[in-house]
Amino acid sequence: MPSRRTFEPAYRAVIFDLDETLIDSRPAWRYTLEETLMSVANRRIDAGPLVDEYHRRPWRDSLAIVLDDPEEQRRALELCERIEGRSAMKRLLVFEGTGMALDEVRGAHIEIGAISRLPHAVALKQTQATGVDRFLTVLSATPDGEGWDAGARASECLSYFAREPDTCVFVGAEGRDVEAARGLGLVAVRAGWSAGAGEAEGEGLASPAAAAAALLFGLEAAGLSRGPNGG
Repeated sequence: MPSRRTFEPAYRAVIFDLDETLIDSRPAWRYTLEETLMSVANRRIDAGPLVDEYHRRPWRDSLAIVLDDPEEQRRALELCERIEGRSAMKRLLVFEGTGMALDEVRGAHIEIGAISRLPHAVALKQTQATGVDRFLTVLSATPDGEGWDAGARASECLSYFAREPDTCVFVGAEGRDVEAARGLGLVAVRAGWSAGAGEAEGEGLASPAAAAAALLFGLEAAGLSRGPNGG
């Protein structure tokens, strides 16, 4: 690979979906639910089978599956929120190869942004717990009381970068988020490594290393074209 100091990268900025392409929160989610059930109802469960369907949904949805008593659900909700913001942070992971890829991207002087469904304080805490924060130029989290809007969050990052949209790549897992980014004029690709990729798993970028290659050397270097999955 050429030295990062001797060539111009293909793109000048990138926006990642923090929750789906950088941080893997599934182990933390499992820990939170399992610890809560033990504390509130003295029940030991394996939350693994619930992870894929429920780990991005509000806690009340998963608690309604495992608890029948409304009072226990109320107590469990409060405890889930406390554990999630404290001890569960230690269970957060990054997807394999993420640190090396971000270091390569940052070393090429490509600005890195991230968007999140979470409130800013929580999203920032997660980036700090996983070490992702040291790579980020900007973090656009969801304001309190607002719903998830990938386009709005990506637009905020783009404004901070002050760059033309076609010099910036968006990397997300969900098709509607990728389409929202394309609507802004961004080059948008799917992260096939993400648990949130769903039916698109295996499409688009195969790994964080492939994302770094696309940013540095162009989509073709990552095995993509500027087609449906390639921006």
